[in-house]
Amino acid sequence: MAVTASAPGAVSWREEPCASRPPDTLRELAEEILERCRGEGPPNCVARCPLHVDARGYVQLTKEGKFREALQLVREKLPFPGILGYVCAHPCELHCMRIDEDEPVRIRDIKRFLAEWEPGEPRHILDREPDTGKRVVVVGAGPAGLLAAHDLRRRGHAVTVLEATDRIGGCLVHRIPEYRLPRRVVERDLSIIDALGIEVRTGVALGEDVTLARLRDEYDAVLLLLGFAGGQRFLSRERGRFRETARGTPWADPVTCETGIAGVFAGGETVTGPATVIESLALGRRAAESAHRWLSGLDLREGREPPLPARLLWKLEVDEDERRRRVRPPTMMEPAGPGMTEEEARAEAERCLDCTCGLCVADCEFLKKHCSSPKELARQVLETGLTDPDVLKMAYSCNICSLCATVCPEGLDTGRLLLEARRRAVEQGLGPLKEHKPIVGYWKAGVADLFTMVMPEPGSTRAKRLFFTGCALPAVSPRNTLRVYEELRRHLPGTGVLMVCCGAPVELIGMEKEFLDTKRKILEMAASVGAEELVCACPDCAHTLRERVPELRTTTIWEALGGRWKPPAARSGVRVAIHDSCKARHAAGIHEGIRALLRDAGAEIEELEYDREKARCCGFGGMIWPVDTDLAKTIIHRRASETALPMVTYCAGCRMALASDGKDAVHALDFLFADDWTKKAREKPPGSLLRYWNRLRTKWALRRLGPVRP
Repeated sequence: MAVTASAPGAVSWREEPCASRPPDTLRELAEEILERCRGEGPPNCVARCPLHVDARGYVQLTKEGKFREALQLVREKLPFPGILGYVCAHPCELHCMRIDEDEPVRIRDIKRFLAEWEPGEPRHILDREPDTGKRVVVVGAGPAGLLAAHDLRRRGHAVTVLEATDRIGGCLVHRIPEYRLPRRVVERDLSIIDALGIEVRTGVALGEDVTLARLRDEYDAVLLLLGFAGGQRFLSRERGRFRETARGTPWADPVTCETGIAGVFAGGETVTGPATVIESLALGRRAAESAHRWLSGLDLREGREPPLPARLLWKLEVDEDERRRRVRPPTMMEPAGPGMTEEEARAEAERCLDCTCGLCVADCEFLKKHCSSPKELARQVLETGLTDPDVLKMAYSCNICSLCATVCPEGLDTGRLLLEARRRAVEQGLGPLKEHKPIVGYWKAGVADLFTMVMPEPGSTRAKRLFFTGCALPAVSPRNTLRVYEELRRHLPGTGVLMVCCGAPVELIGMEKEFLDTKRKILEMAASVGAEELVCACPDCAHTLRERVPELRTTTIWEALGGRWKPPAARSGVRVAIHDSCKARHAAGIHEGIRALLRDAGAEIEELEYDREKARCCGFGGMIWPVDTDLAKTIIHRRASETALPMVTYCAGCRMALASDGKDAVHALDFLFADDWTKKAREKPPGSLLRYWNRLRTKWALRRLGPVRP
């Protein structure tokens, strides 16, 4: 055994780690959660907004009648709420989840209501960063130029806007008719330009009244955000300074708006062609961000969004043709019509489905304790790293039960990430923790010759099938182990026995090399008697073997005996609840088999809300008990409290967990076989020394068996 440098709490008694795992698996799992998890959004309305205005947030505030807060939430991303309330092409509505039921929420109209509701002078957000001493000129006072000027001024830069016409606003005042966008609305919103101290010079045409070379000399950065007409006039005079596209328009990088001239950024219809108002605003913000990074000496590309929208997290159920029928197409040619009343706005906001996701956190005590979203854990693993003792302990505190993946709309399994983190911790010499020493000792006993054996059915020399006892059942009940093996021999003749640990204890704490050693031992022992199939008593063993030892077919005693064996009908009228093992989550055959056996015994079964594929962990899963005992107790108590009825389990570990909370819990074999099952339900689990002794007793008793009696 190698002694290695360890993090605080790590042990140095383990063997050299296995270094054969793909190096990027952990990063890939974390990045998948960061990309697809809905826990921090965004909902479709926010994702499809080019400015990412928090539509869900302001609609919810409107529903509550908090109009001031709602309007200021809009202004955090969009300083022109009134203008967009009239002329936004509302891409936020085009994939609103409400479409699945009827039609999208009228998000744009709610924004217009908020802007028109505001009494008195507009309460613009005017705070800004300290002055930087940098001077920026923005050419073009249309939507793109004005938002760029706004953003740069709030970043602390001195901003001058040049406009060729006699007033600012661009298309807002020159192309969109009054009946569609009232001038009073434009003037009210654009008053923020003066309020921020942005210098505006009208009647200044680039290429006629001032040259690009002069601007580049006088200012630290230049933003060319021109409309089509102004851009064409400019290009006719200074075309040779720019790289051009195939269309004859100036080229600008679609991500950074760089032109190839240092410190000069370009956008607007001259570059991109016709755009909606909201698209123009987004382009202005993109150009402003690049100019700010340029002025600050920052990387222009790091962390930037691509020009094309990202994949939507929330998927509609209606097909594309039906979606198009249910949305209202954006149009700028019809009169705006009357705005909403307060009652109408609140009623419309009530239709919002509030697309937030916290399903996994709501169902998991571990996630509740450590995060508000799995994205937080993914970031901790990637950014903080496992060398942080708190992150390392967090990674070892998950039950690895996969309930999160079951309830997640995207099927994301946070436990899979944390299991991989445990493997990485072991590879780096950071794990297992000192608290895991008893678990490793338990595994070592489970694979030691003293506690293992393989044998064909007495009277035979070979066995295609083996009863895989696991460690837990022989440890808590040698008698039940022998009784169920007898039934297997009666109904599945030719079944031998394999006693050995399945490897789950070390797999779950990240000791991959030790698990692979266990797998080899299982395969060698099975091959020694010609076995090709295992019949497990423990659902945890069955899960591990099905997932990690596909070379052997695996089933369980519940699947093998359900429908074949009729237990004595000695439990007539007894009402119980079944605690399904989380490791049997996707094993419908186990669910049906155990229920068939209990009903054949006469029992009446109360189904729990969290059963079968939605089963909650008993609290012992993931080997978390020694790492976070308080959390384990919380999980156990939550599960035990889900019903007042006695719980029947088919996992010896689950029974021990529930019993530790004082719950009447009985293993299914005790329920079926015991003379007094109620006494068994209240019986304390055996201590560790007795469990080891019971395993030896079971092994010796199996060795003494003769051929099955007819």
